[in-house]
Amino acid sequence: MIGSWFATDFDAPATVLDLPVEVTSGQHPGVRIVDQVVRGAAIVGRLTGDCGGVVLKVRGGAGPVVVTVELNLDETATRWWADRVRPPRHAPERPRLVLLRCQGAVRGAAVLARRQGWRRATAATTVVEFELAAGELAPDGLLVVELAEPPVPPWARDRVSPRGAVGLRIERIRVRPRPAGPAAVTPAPSETGCDLAVLPPGPARRIRLAAGLVPPAPPVARSPANRWTRQKPARAVFKVSRLARRAALHAAGAPRIRRVAPPTVRATLLGDAAPAPVTVLRRGPGFVEVELTAPVSAPVLLGLADPDPRLALRITQESRR
Repeated sequence: MIGSWFATDFDAPATVLDLPVEVTSGQHPGVRIVDQVVRGAAIVGRLTGDCGGVVLKVRGGAGPVVVTVELNLDETATRWWADRVRPPRHAPERPRLVLLRCQGAVRGAAVLARRQGWRRATAATTVVEFELAAGELAPDGLLVVELAEPPVPPWARDRVSPRGAVGLRIERIRVRPRPAGPAAVTPAPSETGCDLAVLPPGPARRIRLAAGLVPPAPPVARSPANRWTRQKPARAVFKVSRLARRAALHAAGAPRIRRVAPPTVRATLLGDAAPAPVTVLRRGPGFVEVELTAPVSAPVLLGLADPDPRLALRITQESRR
């Protein structure tokens, strides 16, 4: 093999992970390559660019496998994003939308929005789970997991953060053999924290979306840019002003809606930003039932037709036709 000529007695053999495996640290010997990802000790890593990837060396079996990737959006992620993107100072924090690829193909997507409180925002966590066919993970092969910004449709362009992958945490990656049964991957009910939701690729099915109330988001904090604003007195003033602004927004923008009107949704395929085959079955106060009329090979982005930062979508029920 080309390259083996340059081997030395000090080269250690590559660690191959046996199934099932759960990687929770970037220092794990099974993590062979990272690209635009800073390795972590208690997490797999954190993305530093518009896209990034992690490569594991996994010993695949004879059958299909299930891959689970857990993502997290925390305060450090928003700081990293604000320092690199430099958004307008008075622009509110917007959700993150990222596309997940594995073995070169689109496997899913995720939308993350932190829940805002009186003093701070809580971190948002989501899980993307998908299956790989038997031939997609060769024995002693490489498992490539990538995150990137998807092509955003025009109707959602002003509702998500640009360069949404910057700063996101990859908490853990699990790989296990596919269990026997017709449905190895069953999406659990989840709340996105914003007026957007993502459906994974799959067969035709029916989905029930509920719309709940959430507090508005204040602007993202930015790190000091010069030596005067880096001083402790200035930083203390900035911190107090951010807390006061957050409390004022929370109090003034607190939802006063007693009853959420029947929502109307839009749907777009995230692979090529084409319209998704989605029809509305039933609408009522605070919920809408839609049907995915045909199988899709790319994630589907759902969003309220009328943007409302006070509302958050929750997938409460999903059933196949």
